Amino acid sequence: MNKYLLLLILPLLSFTLTGCDDEDDVKPFNLDLFAGTWEVIDNGNQVLLQRDCILDITSSQTHEGFGGYQGYFTTYFIRDDDTLIHDEIFSWSIREIDNHIPLLTVLIKGQLDTDNPWDGNYYYRITKLTDTDMWWQVNTNGDNSTIKFRRRNDIHID
Repeated sequence: MNKYLLLLILPLLSFTLTGCDDEDDVKPFNLDLFAGTWEVIDNGNQVLLQRDCILDITSSQTHEGFGGYQGYFTTYFIRDDDTLIHDEIFSWSIREIDNHIPLLTVLIKGQLDTDNPWDGNYYYRITKLTDTDMWWQVNTNGDNSTIKFRRRNDIHID
């Protein structure tokens, strides 16, 4: 009888031991890595940021927990003589996290010419953020292109 009981319990134990929660495997993004100098190495299909564009990103945490980061970034282009040409200024915010992915809202400063407060906003999902690489996936209907960045520690912006 003990043999039959063991044969019945063994499959149940195997299911309980092998079942795991995927939430434990998800590693949260370190949004402190967001600030710095980044270069667009692939701009996907979007038109906001051009390839070889340099972003100087400032960041501050507005509150503890998910999201709660905001700041500014200025875009530049490098001339042939290695000097920087100022391009545009943007404000950005990360107010929430969707399924462990930070949701980024970007606004070109001075872009609002209409009464619609959503005009001029660009939405992205930060799908990769490491010491050296960052990817933004366009978060609008019908477009899922990805902008790829690499950190540029060799460029110092005053």
